Amino acid sequence: MGLAVLGLSLGVSACGKEKSASTPAVTDSVVARVGETKITQAELESKLAEQPAFVRARYGTPEKKKEFLDNLVRFELLVQEAKRRGLESDPEVRAMLEKVMVQQLVKSQTESAEAVVSDADAKAFYDANLAEFVKPERVRISQLVLKAPRGTPERQKALTQAVKLATEVRKESNVPRAFDTAVRAHSQDTATQAQGGDLGFHTREELTALGGEALAESAWNMKAVGQLSAPVETDAGVHLLMLQARQVGHEQTFEQAKPRIMQRLGAERRAKALEALVEKLRTQTKVDVNEDVLAKVNPEAGVKPAPGPGQAEAAPR
Repeated sequence: MGLAVLGLSLGVSACGKEKSASTPAVTDSVVARVGETKITQAELESKLAEQPAFVRARYGTPEKKKEFLDNLVRFELLVQEAKRRGLESDPEVRAMLEKVMVQQLVKSQTESAEAVVSDADAKAFYDANLAEFVKPERVRISQLVLKAPRGTPERQKALTQAVKLATEVRKESNVPRAFDTAVRAHSQDTATQAQGGDLGFHTREELTALGGEALAESAWNMKAVGQLSAPVETDAGVHLLMLQARQVGHEQTFEQAKPRIMQRLGAERRAKALEALVEKLRTQTKVDVNEDVLAKVNPEAGVKPAPGPGQAEAAPR
């Protein structure tokens, strides 16, 4: 029965409720008495049930049950001695008790009915934020535009110039840089010329709406980043395109996204429930802050110096 056994008893008994002689009689069988405190069969079984299955399996024999009970007895003896020594009023003990009470309060408040997320709530969030879960494939392209409306004499000249520019760009060792230079020097699209022709990310449908099916088809057929397209004819003119990046699309069904949505909404609602309680308490309790004293607070004032080399750290009292 060393420290390890004592540790087990602390783990299984720290949250137990004392049964004193003044407590109304219960029908549960008493398995042990420690002074005026009773340990009942139900309490012992409850403590055993708290243990993991592999630990419970060790306590099937009378000898092992007696060992487990002895841990509870040892713990109760120490509790009673701590009370005799007045440790219930010890500042560290009271501070720890306050922390536990606040933890229990927060737990009860954030597990309220208002914080529960239903399937309908999760589905409503999914539908309202569909773009977060269903994202089509997108490409980012840059373009060099030679304006020449379809059917005008300028169209053939633009095609010839586009072929020439494409040939010159492909001869360079750094094709993306050469294309950027060509765009800034020759593109007639003032909206994108200064940015090297960058159109940003678009879906195929968006590119079709932007420049027509031929432009979207050409952009979608490029597979490698830095790839340069053949001249593309649109109603507005002739385009040279370069693929800058590709984003793979993905689609999460509601059932796939549901666990993450439930967790997210639950966390938000728990935070709101706790904040609502705090705000309510603020209206019920006057809070005064002395700003002058607060300004003098030194964050390092309460820090204990670390023990020097060769010095053992003081044992906790």
